[in-house]
Amino acid sequence: MSELTYSYNEFLGLLLIYVAHVDMEFSPEEKNLIKQKIGNQAMEKVLKDFEGMSDFQAFQTILSYKGAYFPTTEQKEEILENMKKLFLADDDFSTLEKETYHFLEKML
Repeated sequence: MSELTYSYNEFLGLLLIYVAHVDMEFSPEEKNLIKQKIGNQAMEKVLKDFEGMSDFQAFQTILSYKGAYFPTTEQKEEILENMKKLFLADDDFSTLEKETYHFLEKML
């Protein structure tokens, strides 16, 4: 895992980009929702970083921020709510997306 330092917005962007890709499709609706949430500059940075990572590296990077950005139940719930909104952005909460949501709910 590379030594990346993310602000909360950048971290959230990486997480949302990661979950958006679970169905192997990064829809325009998903991309727009993330841009609206974190801004264009943060989006460009984390998308470039994400594209240079393996799935495992991205997942490990996300988990490495647990102590910093979602150590409490309330913060974890906020992150999970953002994930759910993203999954619903293209009006298709697929079985794969639901399984990923439940997996990350346990891991985070």
